[in-house]
This record gives sequence, structure tokens and C-alpha cells, in this order.
Amino acid sequence: MPKVVNERQVLNALCEEAERLGATEAKIINVSSVVIEPWVQLKCRFGCPQYGKSKTCPPFAPTCKETKKILKCYTHAILVEGQPPGRDFKEMLLRLEREATLAGYHKAFVMGAGPCPLCARCPEDSPCTLPDKARPAMEACGIDVFQTVRNNGFTVSFLEKKGAYVKYFGLLLLE
Repeated sequence: MPKVVNERQVLNALCEEAERLGATEAKIINVSSVVIEPWVQLKCRFGCPQYGKSKTCPPFAPTCKETKKILKCYTHAILVEGQPPGRDFKEMLLRLEREATLAGYHKAFVMGAGPCPLCARCPEDSPCTLPDKARPAMEACGIDVFQTVRNNGFTVSFLEKKGAYVKYFGLLLLE
């Protein structure tokens, strides 16, 4: 990433880096535009076959209450739109988090989309085998992804047919 002078330039450079790494779009957003609702984790608990199986999903992910506290630690965020495959999207987000850290954002933390795609299966009775790469999904933390992305000018809709174009969203938190 090129050398930059002020914070706005750094944030813009991170958005450009996200797109260079393969994101469809990346936007600087206000952390206050992120919507956290308790019903979101219900959808994980009573609708996702990964519930309790992935170390980055509920019940292992931060609760809504914890997520609200976490977001208060940040003033900036970058919302990143991408596409499958999930593993590539996750790796791109992790590279972006590293770039942000190297740019001086020591609290940089990224949240991905959906269950972690890095391993075929999480170990049931032992810790995550890739803790350096494990990051929770936004929805796993209680973030209403649909409302959050709409609040920030992105379009998103439910897929009506299998094989339709899928959008992934990630959130890079910065302070």
C-alpha cells in the first residue's frame, strides 16, 4: 500500500486495497450505522446447521451485548462487498486487516460472512486449529447485515434461486 499522509487518505487507500485484493466494492462507513439486533442470533441458533459446530459462530461468537461494547471501541469502519468462493473472501479480508494494522490501526479487526470456510470441519472437543485466521461473521455477532449494508448504500436481496449471484459482506473495524 502506498504511503499516505492523513487519516482520510489512509482509509481511502484501504478501500482501494480491498478492491485491488478482489472486493467488488469497499466503503468507509460510520460505525453508528451498524445495526445490532438480538433476533439475528436467533436465526443462527434456529436456522443454521452450523450452530454450535463452528468456533466462529454462536454460541462461541460474541453476544449482541458484547458486540455493542466492541463497536464502541471503534470510530471508523470499512464495509467490504465481495463474492464467492468463501475461502478467498475470508483470506482477502484477513489481508486487508493486516494492511490496516501495518498502516497504524493496531486495533484493526475484521468480521466476515457466514460460517468460517477455512477448515472442512471445526474440531468438536478442542480449540480452533487456525486461531490466527478465525474471525466471526457479522451475523454471528448479532449484526443485521441486510439493514447495515442498506444503511450504507449497498444493494442486497434474498436469493430466489439456487446458483443466483451471491454477495458477501465483511466489516473492517478501525480506530
